[in-house]
Amino acid sequence: MLQSFRTHKRLMMGIAMIFIVPSFVVTGIYSYNRMTADESLAEVGGESITVVDFDNAKRQYLDNLRRQMGTNFNPNMLDGQQARADILANLISERALGIEMAKDYVMVSEADAINMVKSAPTFQRDGKFSREAYEQFLHAVGKSDQLFVMELRRDMARELLLGGAANTAIVPTELAKRVHEMMTEERVVRMATITPAEFAKLVTVTDDEARAFYDANKSLFVVPESVDIEYVTLSPENFKDIKPSEDEVVGFYEQNLQRFTTAEQRRASHILVADKEAADKLFAELQSKPALFAQRAKELSKDPGSAKLGGDLGFFGKGMMVPEFETAVFTGKKGDLVAPVKTNFGYHIIRIDDIQAAKVKPLAEVRGEIEALYAQQAAMQAFAAEAETFSNMVYEQSDSLEPVATKFNLKPQVVKNVTRDFKDKTINGNVVEALFSFDVLSDKRNSNSIEIAHNTLLSARVTAHHPETTQTFEAVKDDIVARIKAQKSGAAAEEHGAKLVAQLQAGEKTNLKFGEAVSFSRQNPGEHSYQVVTAAMKPEGTKLPAFTGVMTDKGYVVFEVLNANVPTASAEDIAARKTELMRIFGRIDQKAYMDALEVKLEATVKDPNYLPPSAK
Repeated sequence: MLQSFRTHKRLMMGIAMIFIVPSFVVTGIYSYNRMTADESLAEVGGESITVVDFDNAKRQYLDNLRRQMGTNFNPNMLDGQQARADILANLISERALGIEMAKDYVMVSEADAINMVKSAPTFQRDGKFSREAYEQFLHAVGKSDQLFVMELRRDMARELLLGGAANTAIVPTELAKRVHEMMTEERVVRMATITPAEFAKLVTVTDDEARAFYDANKSLFVVPESVDIEYVTLSPENFKDIKPSEDEVVGFYEQNLQRFTTAEQRRASHILVADKEAADKLFAELQSKPALFAQRAKELSKDPGSAKLGGDLGFFGKGMMVPEFETAVFTGKKGDLVAPVKTNFGYHIIRIDDIQAAKVKPLAEVRGEIEALYAQQAAMQAFAAEAETFSNMVYEQSDSLEPVATKFNLKPQVVKNVTRDFKDKTINGNVVEALFSFDVLSDKRNSNSIEIAHNTLLSARVTAHHPETTQTFEAVKDDIVARIKAQKSGAAAEEHGAKLVAQLQAGEKTNLKFGEAVSFSRQNPGEHSYQVVTAAMKPEGTKLPAFTGVMTDKGYVVFEVLNANVPTASAEDIAARKTELMRIFGRIDQKAYMDALEVKLEATVKDPNYLPPSAK
């Protein structure tokens, strides 16, 4: 049937349309889409969270992961049951917070959000807000200034609400002190390790033991079903050698002069005072005695940052100051003393100190940049134009990858032993699913074109199929014997070590050779594992020296715990530990608050496929 569909696909599509089109006529395209788009996955406070809401959130998470992980990004990393449940749980929490913020009128003003943007270190250059850096960020995340500020206001309001829950945690001083002592207590120990290798020659494994292990653990020796494959990929990289002509370089330069222009910058100094009368009086004085400007700024300005510099604000461009201030600076001339200008901060007496005119970089200076941009854009355009051809060819000429490889000069890649749970950044979950589909596995067809990353298409075919098999006893006997020997040797080392600890605790002498004394704490374990540190802390500090032991992956470790030292906690130590514990307790309180809020708003998940696996 599938072969008939491939051979007569136009006829089959025509037949299919006979049945599909009437459904649009009866229900309307809008209603047809709504059947899936408006499907409610969850409800919070009477509001639905739909499939569209979920898909939008998932897309945003994937975009963030793509930016963070680069070439390690796997587009299927959020396809699992737990990932779906986590995304929906976050949507429920956000919706619950939104409802509560609206009810309690928790809001952050636009001005506060803008001030946060301008003070964020990410957007600072030479200690001042950089509009260029901000615009680069907005371009990278694909958001407008208005949208980003709106989202920032929402996030800041959310933090206000959650902060009220988190900041109520109380940490008793005695608890902080005890935790600090527990974390910083140092133990001085000597250690001796009894390795399993010491007992390897003393243990034996019979054929009957090996056979019994094999019979009881056959699942350990199953070789899963796998396929050998070849695949080709198409991306803009396949078109990267496109070069622009001289006319195209010149045309791009002339059409994008603004891109290569450094905007006008002005340097100004100011004195900020609180009221207009004082400002007018100071302005009159400086008109007659301009040399006093720096001195008066240091004495009188309410802007502490610039006051210590004699009022100097350095160079800045448009968009970096409040509008009234910016207008005054950019409409004057170098050397002008500007009459008091009123802003939300007070009254400013401004002196225009210097002007750097806008500067256009010459073509010769930016030619390399233009050629690189052209090549990048041309590669993207060529890829977009040829992506459909690639997809059609691997489908229509599905018995081989050679035609598409020849057309686009692609080199097929080979991967062997791809199992059903095989995944990497190229052979991801969607590719694996296609490889084990009937068409590709049984009919030896090319897979459809699969997008494995942003602007990267892949088609694969199976070259060999290896069914699931169980290795014979004879093939794995040596491995089984080695496995049982290791288990017996480890058990013997643990048993012997425990006996030695008991002898030492009883005051008897042993032939153990301890190493040099070392010290460590829970806070500073050094190279020692959690098991080792925990075991060394086990004996009571008031009953030292003492002996103890623990089995580790390297063998049984016997400890002689010589002494314990508990540093005295200073007031600063206790304060720091309180802060740590408050953060921990605060997160717990936040979680409790969110749980209570969701119960209050009767949050429910309606589709069991979006619950955590354990909840099912």
